Amino acid sequence: MIAVPTAPPAVLFQSVDYVLFLAIAVGGHLALRRVRLGRLLWIVLLSALFYASWHPAYLGLVALTTGVDYVAASRIAASERPAVRKAWLATSLTVNLGLLGLFKYHDFFATAVRDVLALAGWHVSPPLLGLVLPVGISFYTFEAIGYVVDVYTGRIRPASGPLPYASFILFFPHLVAGPIIRAGDFLGQVEAPAPLLPERVSRGLVLIATGLVKKVCVADYLAVNLVDRVFDRPELYSATEVVLGLYGFTMQLYCDFSGYTDMAIGMALLLGFHFPVNFLRPYLAFSITDFWHRWHISLSRWLRDYLYYPLGGSRRGEARTYFNLFVTIFLIGLWHGASWNFVLYGTIQGAAMVLHRFWRTRIARERASRPKPIALRVLHVAACLQFVVFSRILFRASDLEQAGAVTERLWSGTTSVAQITPGVAAILIGSFVAHMLPPRWFAGLVDRLCRAPAIVLGLALCLAFAACALMATSEVVPYIYFQF
Repeated sequence: MIAVPTAPPAVLFQSVDYVLFLAIAVGGHLALRRVRLGRLLWIVLLSALFYASWHPAYLGLVALTTGVDYVAASRIAASERPAVRKAWLATSLTVNLGLLGLFKYHDFFATAVRDVLALAGWHVSPPLLGLVLPVGISFYTFEAIGYVVDVYTGRIRPASGPLPYASFILFFPHLVAGPIIRAGDFLGQVEAPAPLLPERVSRGLVLIATGLVKKVCVADYLAVNLVDRVFDRPELYSATEVVLGLYGFTMQLYCDFSGYTDMAIGMALLLGFHFPVNFLRPYLAFSITDFWHRWHISLSRWLRDYLYYPLGGSRRGEARTYFNLFVTIFLIGLWHGASWNFVLYGTIQGAAMVLHRFWRTRIARERASRPKPIALRVLHVAACLQFVVFSRILFRASDLEQAGAVTERLWSGTTSVAQITPGVAAILIGSFVAHMLPPRWFAGLVDRLCRAPAIVLGLALCLAFAACALMATSEVVPYIYFQF
């Protein structure tokens, strides 16, 4: 595995510095909300400062691609000549995908080519760049490509100016780890931000608190007290403890990323913007297809609209449909990282999607329309969850060697749980139980909190923040998706 260096922004969502930053951002936005130019400049300036807190030099990289894409989309919209429009589209795609490939995939593919040629007796040493991976490059690259393609196909009109477009790309709540926002959904809100009503403020604060609890009380706690230990030294743990470590990582990954998304949606609400949901209880999925409809929805839909459909979707025959489906899901795996782990992870996920579609359309077609007994539906959910849990060995392991060591330990047959502390067991069981509860329960609780008197909401928020302070780990655990 080629490890591409990366680092999180200096200002993390769960830090006190970020709370101050957000308060300043919201205050300035409220003061300038009736002044269009001032409001846009405020968003762009604060977002640039937020990104520069990680690596000031790479702010120039974002500025470069933003400028290229803005000009390309404007030229595409202004021209009726197909050759000119295609040339500007090609320019945008080349710049965006070229930079993504250079920073994220160059060293991996260079090493792979070297190893393949060595097997044939040709010994070459392609240069390895060792570049630091810009935080969030996969997210803002996909957003930029979606914008230019949508202008090219006529789905949307180009941004009214460079500042609205820059605010779309740089908007700090989603800049470094998504969700992937569509330009058509965002640009209209830039021109006419929603009024900051009391219920909107309450909902934003509740979502921020919810995301913080997911991140600090569940994801970070499981990472430090279970997952990292199991993956660092699997030989010290029983097979049962390794299984629990895999379940722990499955919940850590969900709470880490969905917690970030909850906070991003809440912050956007405080600034007058609405973001779509990015997760729909993915561990209640009854098939791998259903899982990818529920997990990281913004990425799955982006690849559906900008890759699967352009490849032909399901309109060009059964064999081509399987190919298109496999390629799309395989690229979801590779999108997550430049390593053989993710090549294999994407291959497994793609193969599972193809097999499920084959089963659904060729074997179980007659039974698909029949209502399924509850016991059978529970069995499907359980089987899908097991596949997700164990395939994520490849997601979490640092390389194939570590993945092999964890897998080997699973076959040891040992059953001790002596190293699972009561706290870890409580968090692990409690988080899965909470995840399996009907979604309307949580939605109802949020609605009641948003309509509650200020003192009740304030007390609930204080309890959430107190729980985070009590369970916070001594070491900072960056968001997992910063590295993508």
